[in-house]
Amino acid sequence: MIRYSHDPLSGLFSRLISALEHGGQLTRAILDYIGATLFDPSPCRLAAFLADDDDSERDSLLDLIFYPDEAIQIQLEPLLAVSPVTPEDEAALKRRMLERKIQATIRLPDKSPLTHLILPAFIKSQYIERLKLSWQLEDQVAAAIASGVSPARVPMVRVRLRNNGLRVQNRGRQFLCRFFERMPDDEADYLACLDLVLPLVQRAYADGYDQLVNHKRELFRTLQQARRFETLMRQSNMETLMLQGVRAPHADSGQLLEQMRLIDRICLGVFGRTETLQLPMEEPPREIADLDDTGAVIRSLWR
Repeated sequence: MIRYSHDPLSGLFSRLISALEHGGQLTRAILDYIGATLFDPSPCRLAAFLADDDDSERDSLLDLIFYPDEAIQIQLEPLLAVSPVTPEDEAALKRRMLERKIQATIRLPDKSPLTHLILPAFIKSQYIERLKLSWQLEDQVAAAIASGVSPARVPMVRVRLRNNGLRVQNRGRQFLCRFFERMPDDEADYLACLDLVLPLVQRAYADGYDQLVNHKRELFRTLQQARRFETLMRQSNMETLMLQGVRAPHADSGQLLEQMRLIDRICLGVFGRTETLQLPMEEPPREIADLDDTGAVIRSLWR
């Protein structure tokens, strides 16, 4: 094994080793997945399955188990903020990780140990890649976070940005900085608001307000379609609607309303105003008596 006489990233390397050694936690969701797709996950059968190096499905399960979760990322983020990692540093960390023999303990949901195993190289390699260690936060955005986000929130915010691999142009940068400087971060849905904003800032124009309102209008139109579809389903059935060319919406009404509520929160928090949308946005409703047949009724409702 290569010896490293000077290692400025030794603290980070130790944290990563520890995260992998203790990262084999089976959750109830993972056990449900195993039960639905593989076999009844009794402890004996599961331990035997994990010990089988030749089973490709076992590799897929290990990949799921050792996916870095947000809690680990939040623990690492202060270290990454103090000692930024370059692409060369990340490559060196990966080489060291691959050289290191790591034994991990797989634990059941109740924390009791199930089995021990030596982690294969692909798990260690993918773990490093997924952490995006060498991603760097732009100075202007970092300053906005430091001035506008409470210290307890900062690691969570930086993890969101790191996972997104955020790269923004000038308009988007201004929008994002304004969000961090003005948006109150003491509400439970603050991170949900950030998650909504991140895709928008990467194609932002103007100051961001018009983009938020336009996105709200798109959601509103989709909501109208979803509600019309719900009305049709109460009057007919899926098979009949499919034969008539009616397509089911790909969004849930509740999710659409929640997204619109978040946009209002962002608009009010960042810009001090929002826009109220009212039905109808397009054409006025037509009376059923004005329509010729059942098909015309359905087409009218769907428009």
